[in-house]
Amino acid sequence: MTSLLVALVLSASSGPRFIEDDYAKALKTAKQQKKLLFVDAWAPWCHTCVAMKEQVFSRDSFKAFEKDVVFASVDTEKTRSAAFLDKFPVDVWPTLLFIDPQKETVVLKWLGSADEAQMQALLEAARGGDGVVREADDALAAGNSGIAAEKYEAAVQQGDLKARTLLSMLAAMTLAKKYEPCAKTVVEQLPGFKLAQERVAALTWGLSCAIELPEGKTRTQQLDLLVSQSLKAVELPGVLPDDTSGLYEVLVQERSAAKDSEGAKVLATKWLQFLDAEAAKAKSPGERAVFDAHRVLAALESGQAAKMVEPLKLSEKELPRDYNPPARLALVYRELGQLDDALAATDRALSKCKEGPRKLRIYETRASILAKKGDEKGRVKVLNEALTYAKKLPKSQVSAKRIAMLEAQLKPAP
Repeated sequence: MTSLLVALVLSASSGPRFIEDDYAKALKTAKQQKKLLFVDAWAPWCHTCVAMKEQVFSRDSFKAFEKDVVFASVDTEKTRSAAFLDKFPVDVWPTLLFIDPQKETVVLKWLGSADEAQMQALLEAARGGDGVVREADDALAAGNSGIAAEKYEAAVQQGDLKARTLLSMLAAMTLAKKYEPCAKTVVEQLPGFKLAQERVAALTWGLSCAIELPEGKTRTQQLDLLVSQSLKAVELPGVLPDDTSGLYEVLVQERSAAKDSEGAKVLATKWLQFLDAEAAKAKSPGERAVFDAHRVLAALESGQAAKMVEPLKLSEKELPRDYNPPARLALVYRELGQLDDALAATDRALSKCKEGPRKLRIYETRASILAKKGDEKGRVKVLNEALTYAKKLPKSQVSAKRIAMLEAQLKPAP
């Protein structure tokens, strides 16, 4: 979804007013009003980001938080966002930041979505004083996920079992690749997650971690419990649809990791049915397109790629400036073997994607299609174009590792 369309949707909504892509203005406003600065660091390709804008931040109930914070959003794909990203690196989308405007320091960093109840808990935490949780929050904000995980664990051992603390700990553990304590925490603390939204979030972190554990009795036992509870959780009401979809995704990944292709296909079919039903409820093209990314994944996993051709064509027609529908359509056509159609879709996507690192993914999709066509010369040409483009991006938007990945794809097969 384009930033223009997002702005139009938000201006017509009853939610809070966001200062869009102007961090300096937002910071100045927060200083003047003596409020915390809340920044939604997002990207147009991120389905959770767009879901937050379309389905959460547009709610009247979020407007009430304007008495406490100045709302701002930063599209991390825009070149003008590079300076912001130099100060506040983002590698998980969305990332929600609470910034003290006087010191220009992050007082709380939250990874992923948040509903009203979670927003209130985050606000209270951002205003919190000293203590081990504050130290953990500071470490996570500074990108020290391992230290953050240890400090959150210390807080939990001291009796802080608030959902906000536990979920921040799970995020830090996942980033630090501390998969064993992450999965164990969810198994032990799951009964304490009373709100459906928080329960789904905990299970998503926990199941993702358990999948990464080494084979053995502990892994099997934890996966059995987490899968069983997750299958129940995807049926819970009162959860953001995108978060339920995220849990479905991890359930499918678990079956794939177990090499149960049929089980993965069955789950992916249920996932797609859920998403189709949610998309049918959408009140606007933008809200419906929120589900496109996961609908494509579910369709591919369930062997129903053809089902997504018409929905994506509709999204492309109704959101003509958005590069995401044709980029996703290229993936579907590639799966169906309609390679000329897939190439044409990447042409349209590249023409609409004017800036940002996401353009690299479209280049890579195009290269993979040319490889399927047996056009090695074309594949290499496209990857060289991608590499040239990547090297011109601001360093805060493309890592050395990402450039190395492109260079590796240019090496001849052994």
